[in-house]
Amino acid sequence: MTGQRENQLPLAVGLEDEATFENFVTSLENLQLLTYLQDPEKLDSPVLIWGPSASGRTHLLQACCHLADDSGAFFLPLRYKDQVSPEILEGVGGLSMICIDDLQCAAGDADWELALVRLINAVNPTNSHLVLSASAKAADLNWDLPDLRSRLQQALVFRLHPLNDEGIMQAFVLRARNRGLNLAAGVTDFIGVRVERRLDALMEILERLDESSMQRQHRITIPLVKQILGW
Repeated sequence: MTGQRENQLPLAVGLEDEATFENFVTSLENLQLLTYLQDPEKLDSPVLIWGPSASGRTHLLQACCHLADDSGAFFLPLRYKDQVSPEILEGVGGLSMICIDDLQCAAGDADWELALVRLINAVNPTNSHLVLSASAKAADLNWDLPDLRSRLQQALVFRLHPLNDEGIMQAFVLRARNRGLNLAAGVTDFIGVRVERRLDALMEILERLDESSMQRQHRITIPLVKQILGW
């Protein structure tokens, strides 16, 4: 999250520097969504992105915030809703970009559902853009407030299709390149056949390799990967 409310949430939920559109590997299935999100003028109604875990929903929402002016962007992952109160949504409806992640975590919570209804009502699409994400279509979530269900069903809905194995490895290579990591020949294939091909799992490995390479100032080779990861 960016802006004056940042100190009300755990540090871990700040925007990641790498969560940009340039760092997002897409497929033909997701191309329309990416094109739409990168042109905020098209966001004249709430947008709901739904897809499974590790499909890149959080990345896209943070990329939308990076695209907006820092002082006018708000990012809230509702998986942390127990650490904040619903009142955190008060007064953010006038910002240029409001992104609410993990919408499914609010289903069945009366206070949060009411806060979301009020937020949707407060957003003026002429000046503000609201982008939401969830693990499933709004109609498939267990909302208590019919008013919220109705408003979410009126949103512009996109399904985010997960990358296939090839796309996931392309994302790994792109992220490594953007970090300036020097991967020796064969390293990517070596990692790819030894870990579950999930974006979150591979990004965690990349983080460990990056941290170690900075300390050692070495090119990342297969023997070094084995040493760092204990393989």
